[in-house]
Amino acid sequence: MDLVYVAERKIYGRLGMRPSSTQQGVQAAVKIPPLIEVSGSRTWEGATEPMAPHALVEKAKRTIERRFAPVPFTTRNLQANQWISFDLDMAQAAVHEDSGRPPEDVALFVGQVPAGTAGQPRDLGLMLCGSVQHLRTQACAQGRMGSDTTWLHDLILEVERREASGLNVVPEFLNDIMPHRRSEVLIEDAAFGVQGWIERKYPPSTRGRLRGHAIVLVDIDRPRWVSRLVLATPLYVEAVHEQGPRPRRRITLPGIRRRANTS
Repeated sequence: MDLVYVAERKIYGRLGMRPSSTQQGVQAAVKIPPLIEVSGSRTWEGATEPMAPHALVEKAKRTIERRFAPVPFTTRNLQANQWISFDLDMAQAAVHEDSGRPPEDVALFVGQVPAGTAGQPRDLGLMLCGSVQHLRTQACAQGRMGSDTTWLHDLILEVERREASGLNVVPEFLNDIMPHRRSEVLIEDAAFGVQGWIERKYPPSTRGRLRGHAIVLVDIDRPRWVSRLVLATPLYVEAVHEQGPRPRRRITLPGIRRRANTS
C-alpha cells in the first residue's frame, strides 16, 4: 500500500480513535509512475506508542467497513456527511487561491466515470478536496485554483479547520460553513469550473489509479448541469499498482505433435 494522502486528525476524530502523544515520525518514499512520487515524514503528539500511518489506515479501513457501511461514490442521491469509497483513475494537483500566491495550500484529486458506468445516466465526476498538509506526495502538479473559485478554496480550508478543532460533522448545507456565501449557483459553478480545468489539463494517460474512503460534502446533481459531480473530503488516498498481463505459456499435450507442412 502506497499512501498518497492521509488526514490523521480526520481519521482519529471520525472514528473515535485516540491520537498518539509522544512525538515520533515515520518516513517512507516510493515512486508511482508516471505522475506521483510518494514520500512522507509525519509527526504526531499523543500517547506513548504512536501508530504508523500504514497501520492507522489499515485499522481505519476495518472500522469504516464495520461501523459505517460506506457506499460507492457512484451511488445516487448522496447526502452531506455520508461515507463513500472510491477506486478509479484520478489526476492530482496542489493549488493556491486564484488571487493569492504560492505556496499551495489545497490538495485536489479529480476523476470521472462515463455515462453508463454503474448505471449512471450521465457522466459522473468525483473531486476530493483537502489540505496539502496531509499529502505524502512531493512531485505533483501545482498552480492557481482558477478564476471565481475563492469560495471553494476557503470552504476546503474551513472544513479542515473545523476538524482540527474537533468539529467532525459536515452540515447539510455548505452555506452553514461559509455564511457570507449564500449562492448555491456560486458553489456549483466554482466546483464544476475547477473539476473541468483539471480534467482538461491532465488527460487519462497522466493519471494513476487511486482508492480510499471519503466523506461527502455535496452531491451536485442538477438538471442545469450536463454531468453530475460529487465533492468529498478524503480520509486517506492510496495508490493501486496495476499488474501487467502475464506472458502466455504454450501448453503441449502429451502424444500430440505438430503436423509437418508437406505441401
